[in-house]
Amino acid sequence: MILATGCTSTVGGTPAAIGQSPAEQRTAVPDGQILLQEPGSEGPFEFGGTPAYDACLVLSMADVTEAGFTLDLGQAPQPQLVNWHQIADGRHDPAQQSSTSNSGQSTCNLPGPGGNLLGLTIHQSPFDHPDGREATERIFSRNNTVDKEILSEETIAGIRVVTTEADLGGWLVGFFGDDYYATLLADVEETGVAGRSPEQVRDALVTSVARGLAEGPTPPARYSYAEPYSWVQPPCTLFPAEDYQQSFDMPDIGRVEERYSMSEVMTTPSAQGGTQDHEPSTFVRTSCRRQNEQVANSVVGDSDVPPEDMVVEFSHYRELRGAEQDNSYDCDGDRKYDHPHGPPIKLKNVVGDGYVCFVRYGEHNPGFTFKVGRTVVEITSWNPSTYKDTQSMSAVLEQTSKDIAGRLAER
Repeated sequence: MILATGCTSTVGGTPAAIGQSPAEQRTAVPDGQILLQEPGSEGPFEFGGTPAYDACLVLSMADVTEAGFTLDLGQAPQPQLVNWHQIADGRHDPAQQSSTSNSGQSTCNLPGPGGNLLGLTIHQSPFDHPDGREATERIFSRNNTVDKEILSEETIAGIRVVTTEADLGGWLVGFFGDDYYATLLADVEETGVAGRSPEQVRDALVTSVARGLAEGPTPPARYSYAEPYSWVQPPCTLFPAEDYQQSFDMPDIGRVEERYSMSEVMTTPSAQGGTQDHEPSTFVRTSCRRQNEQVANSVVGDSDVPPEDMVVEFSHYRELRGAEQDNSYDCDGDRKYDHPHGPPIKLKNVVGDGYVCFVRYGEHNPGFTFKVGRTVVEITSWNPSTYKDTQSMSAVLEQTSKDIAGRLAER
């Protein structure tokens, strides 16, 4: 079985976001938000010769808040911004073009309270399937065979914009430019807006996205944290392209998935998990996912190139004690801890300054985890062949884990 794409917390407690003290709040962001987003200074970067959009700048956190959408900054499970975007130039191999792939060149997901969600996907050639635009145009056509009501069709900033009702609630909006197209899922209920109706929030978001698309590709977004987490580095800085190349002897495609906690999270002790003797701890979590085009374009089984995908997840704690407790729960093997898929596989590897182990995830690939200072790291590889023997695991994980640990130790 392959690794699930989501990142799983292994802390034996109940995550619940907490707010900031007045001294930590910033007037430019909502109370409780400590993730900061700004336009980058390098790029835009290309894939296959095409400058790529960054969906999370077209649908920026600031624009979303201004439109009246409420970000989820305080509910469990931990809310995260998810951004697929091009942060380096990438080459396109036509042989890696799937007959089914249409996942988008860049995507941005922003959760709201009560299940509200904003999701923007921007499609650009040559990343997506050549017939993808035609199929999407049919969905947003009045001649579509699917029973989908067209609520409006208009031109905003020179872009054709079509609004329909989404299948599971909210709205699905299509944007069609000359050399790109995009879809916005806006699942907006009364509980997730501030001083406006859901329809008003939707319309403000649609206008903002259309104008952002009309401006053209820009350098990718940069992320940082307010105090007390200003020391946290972006996950794809801690896990650079050189590490992927080192692990798999091939380059990634420059298009990464970055995940960021938008608010601080608290883990409370839990008798069920065996952590009742732990102290409450607070942290933010980030991750970086890198892959080759064979995985990105869903060509698994159709190519001689092996599918290689790696996720590195970082849990950055406010205090050292929190990281020590997390690492202890994951790896020390004490029988008082309840591990849903069995006890950890303890390792003698010397990485970081704490326990080192594999965390079991049942039928999914295990997570290789270690601690450096206030940060707990977990590395997972998509390809089951990574774990077929000790030599394979060492080739993929050993040097990369040591390099990541070194970067964390230098901060």
